[in-house]
Amino acid sequence: MAAAMKKSKVIELLTFYRNIDGEIRLYKATVADLENYYEPTGGQSMDGQPRAKYNVSSPTENTALNLPESLREDIEFYNSKINVLYRLKTEILREVSCLELKFKSIITDYYLHGLKWEQVSARNHYSERQCKNIRNTAVENLAGKFEQNPVIANFKLKA
Repeated sequence: MAAAMKKSKVIELLTFYRNIDGEIRLYKATVADLENYYEPTGGQSMDGQPRAKYNVSSPTENTALNLPESLREDIEFYNSKINVLYRLKTEILREVSCLELKFKSIITDYYLHGLKWEQVSARNHYSERQCKNIRNTAVENLAGKFEQNPVIANFKLKA
């Protein structure tokens, strides 16, 4: 059996969680820029009908069919990164939600919501030191859960 995931890796993943939505937005904007750069029709329907009535065509599909191979590969690359990030976010939430309430609350407040220890302490009615002790136990529990989850275990954080 493989060694359990290191606590430092769990903390990196939990800290990265707050950046996932920003990363997804960045990749989506990149895909949109790539598609717009090569958009031959400008996204407007040219079927001759007012307000594109009775139009069945899709400008996105037409654009996808007309993209050069290298550009299509770039778009597929970014879309696959978006899918991986969505799956990672879902799996992290799933594993955190399986924790006991006090662990879940501390991990959610500190890592997922980015609160400071003073705020976490006030919200959870524990001292800051006790919150950190609870966090340490929760991170140890998550290390085993993250190791067993293939989506999380196989995700590579950027260097």
